[in-house]
Amino acid sequence: MRFLINGLSGREALLIDPARADDHRLMAEKFGFTDMIAQLFGKVPDPYLCEDGTGVIPIVGVIGKNLSPIEKMTGGCDVTDISAAIDNMSQNPQCSRIALQISSPGGTVTGVEELANKVRNLSKPTMAYTDTEMASAAYWIGAAADKVVASPSSSVGSIGVYMVIPDYSEAAKAEGIKMVVIKSGKLKAIGVPGLPITAEEQAHLQEGVDAIYNDFASSVLMTRKMVKAEDMQGQVFSGKQAASKGLVTGLADSFEQAVSMWADNSIAPGPAVPAKRKD
Repeated sequence: MRFLINGLSGREALLIDPARADDHRLMAEKFGFTDMIAQLFGKVPDPYLCEDGTGVIPIVGVIGKNLSPIEKMTGGCDVTDISAAIDNMSQNPQCSRIALQISSPGGTVTGVEELANKVRNLSKPTMAYTDTEMASAAYWIGAAADKVVASPSSSVGSIGVYMVIPDYSEAAKAEGIKMVVIKSGKLKAIGVPGLPITAEEQAHLQEGVDAIYNDFASSVLMTRKMVKAEDMQGQVFSGKQAASKGLVTGLADSFEQAVSMWADNSIAPGPAVPAKRKD
């Protein structure tokens, strides 16, 4: 997928575990048509409104911005679409609260901070829930909700940012290849294959990654004030661990149970009461 290739080749920072990003890229390339058919037959549900007034917005797959139809069909989740769904729910007088149903390992940086800001500033009550994973970019978005609930065995966190630039300079040298770059601007053309990354270039890239990380951590602390700095170093926690560390505000075995807890203003999981979908 285009946006993952850009990140994995060092052209932009990523908010997703590198192994997961590469796995998704390879699967999209190998099984893109199969995934396309699955998507066309409704594998990822559309936003919907429950009878109790809960507006449900699924956030499923690797997160990007302004994705092509093919990228969406092969598992991409566009922040622009999520933002539009939130606007529709927030303006619907029949919707009294908004639940984000999240299953995502994260994705790219662009658009994520703005979406988290939108979630945080909604006038209607909000909750984010996962029974699979809410990591990196997905956690940045989910953590902005009033309540964050996870299943005990889910994966939560991965608060961190990274950038990868392969250095092929030694390989090029061994092959007798000399790269010549004509450029204007000393920090232009960083990461050209066959050229080493200079200390100045690396410092510049590190500064950018640190700035994104600081924004991420600051965003989390606006709503999840008990999270410690030591738990925002890229680790992924189980739902149970995340609850003990303040990354989530409650545990529930299912989305239906989380909605029931939310309605009862209860933290400890109770009997699940399914929310009936309003068709």
